[in-house]
Amino acid sequence: MMDISFLLSCLPDSDLRYVAFVIVACKLVTVCVPAPADTSRWLPLYRLVNAVALNIGWARNRFDPSSAEPEKKR
Repeated sequence: MMDISFLLSCLPDSDLRYVAFVIVACKLVTVCVPAPADTSRWLPLYRLVNAVALNIGWARNRFDPSSAEPEKKR
């Protein structure tokens, strides 16, 4: 089975900075843009961006703002 490190080692060193830029840019998008609804037409694109940002397994975003309770004042 191929992993990400093997795929990156196949690329020329001059292209690695562009790959890193795309991964970081996708990560920023997943942090700043809330997840679309399950019926949204943007969901497949959002899932693709999540995959490119390496948000898989334990690294995926687990915070669901719709289920968060507001902070209570003491």
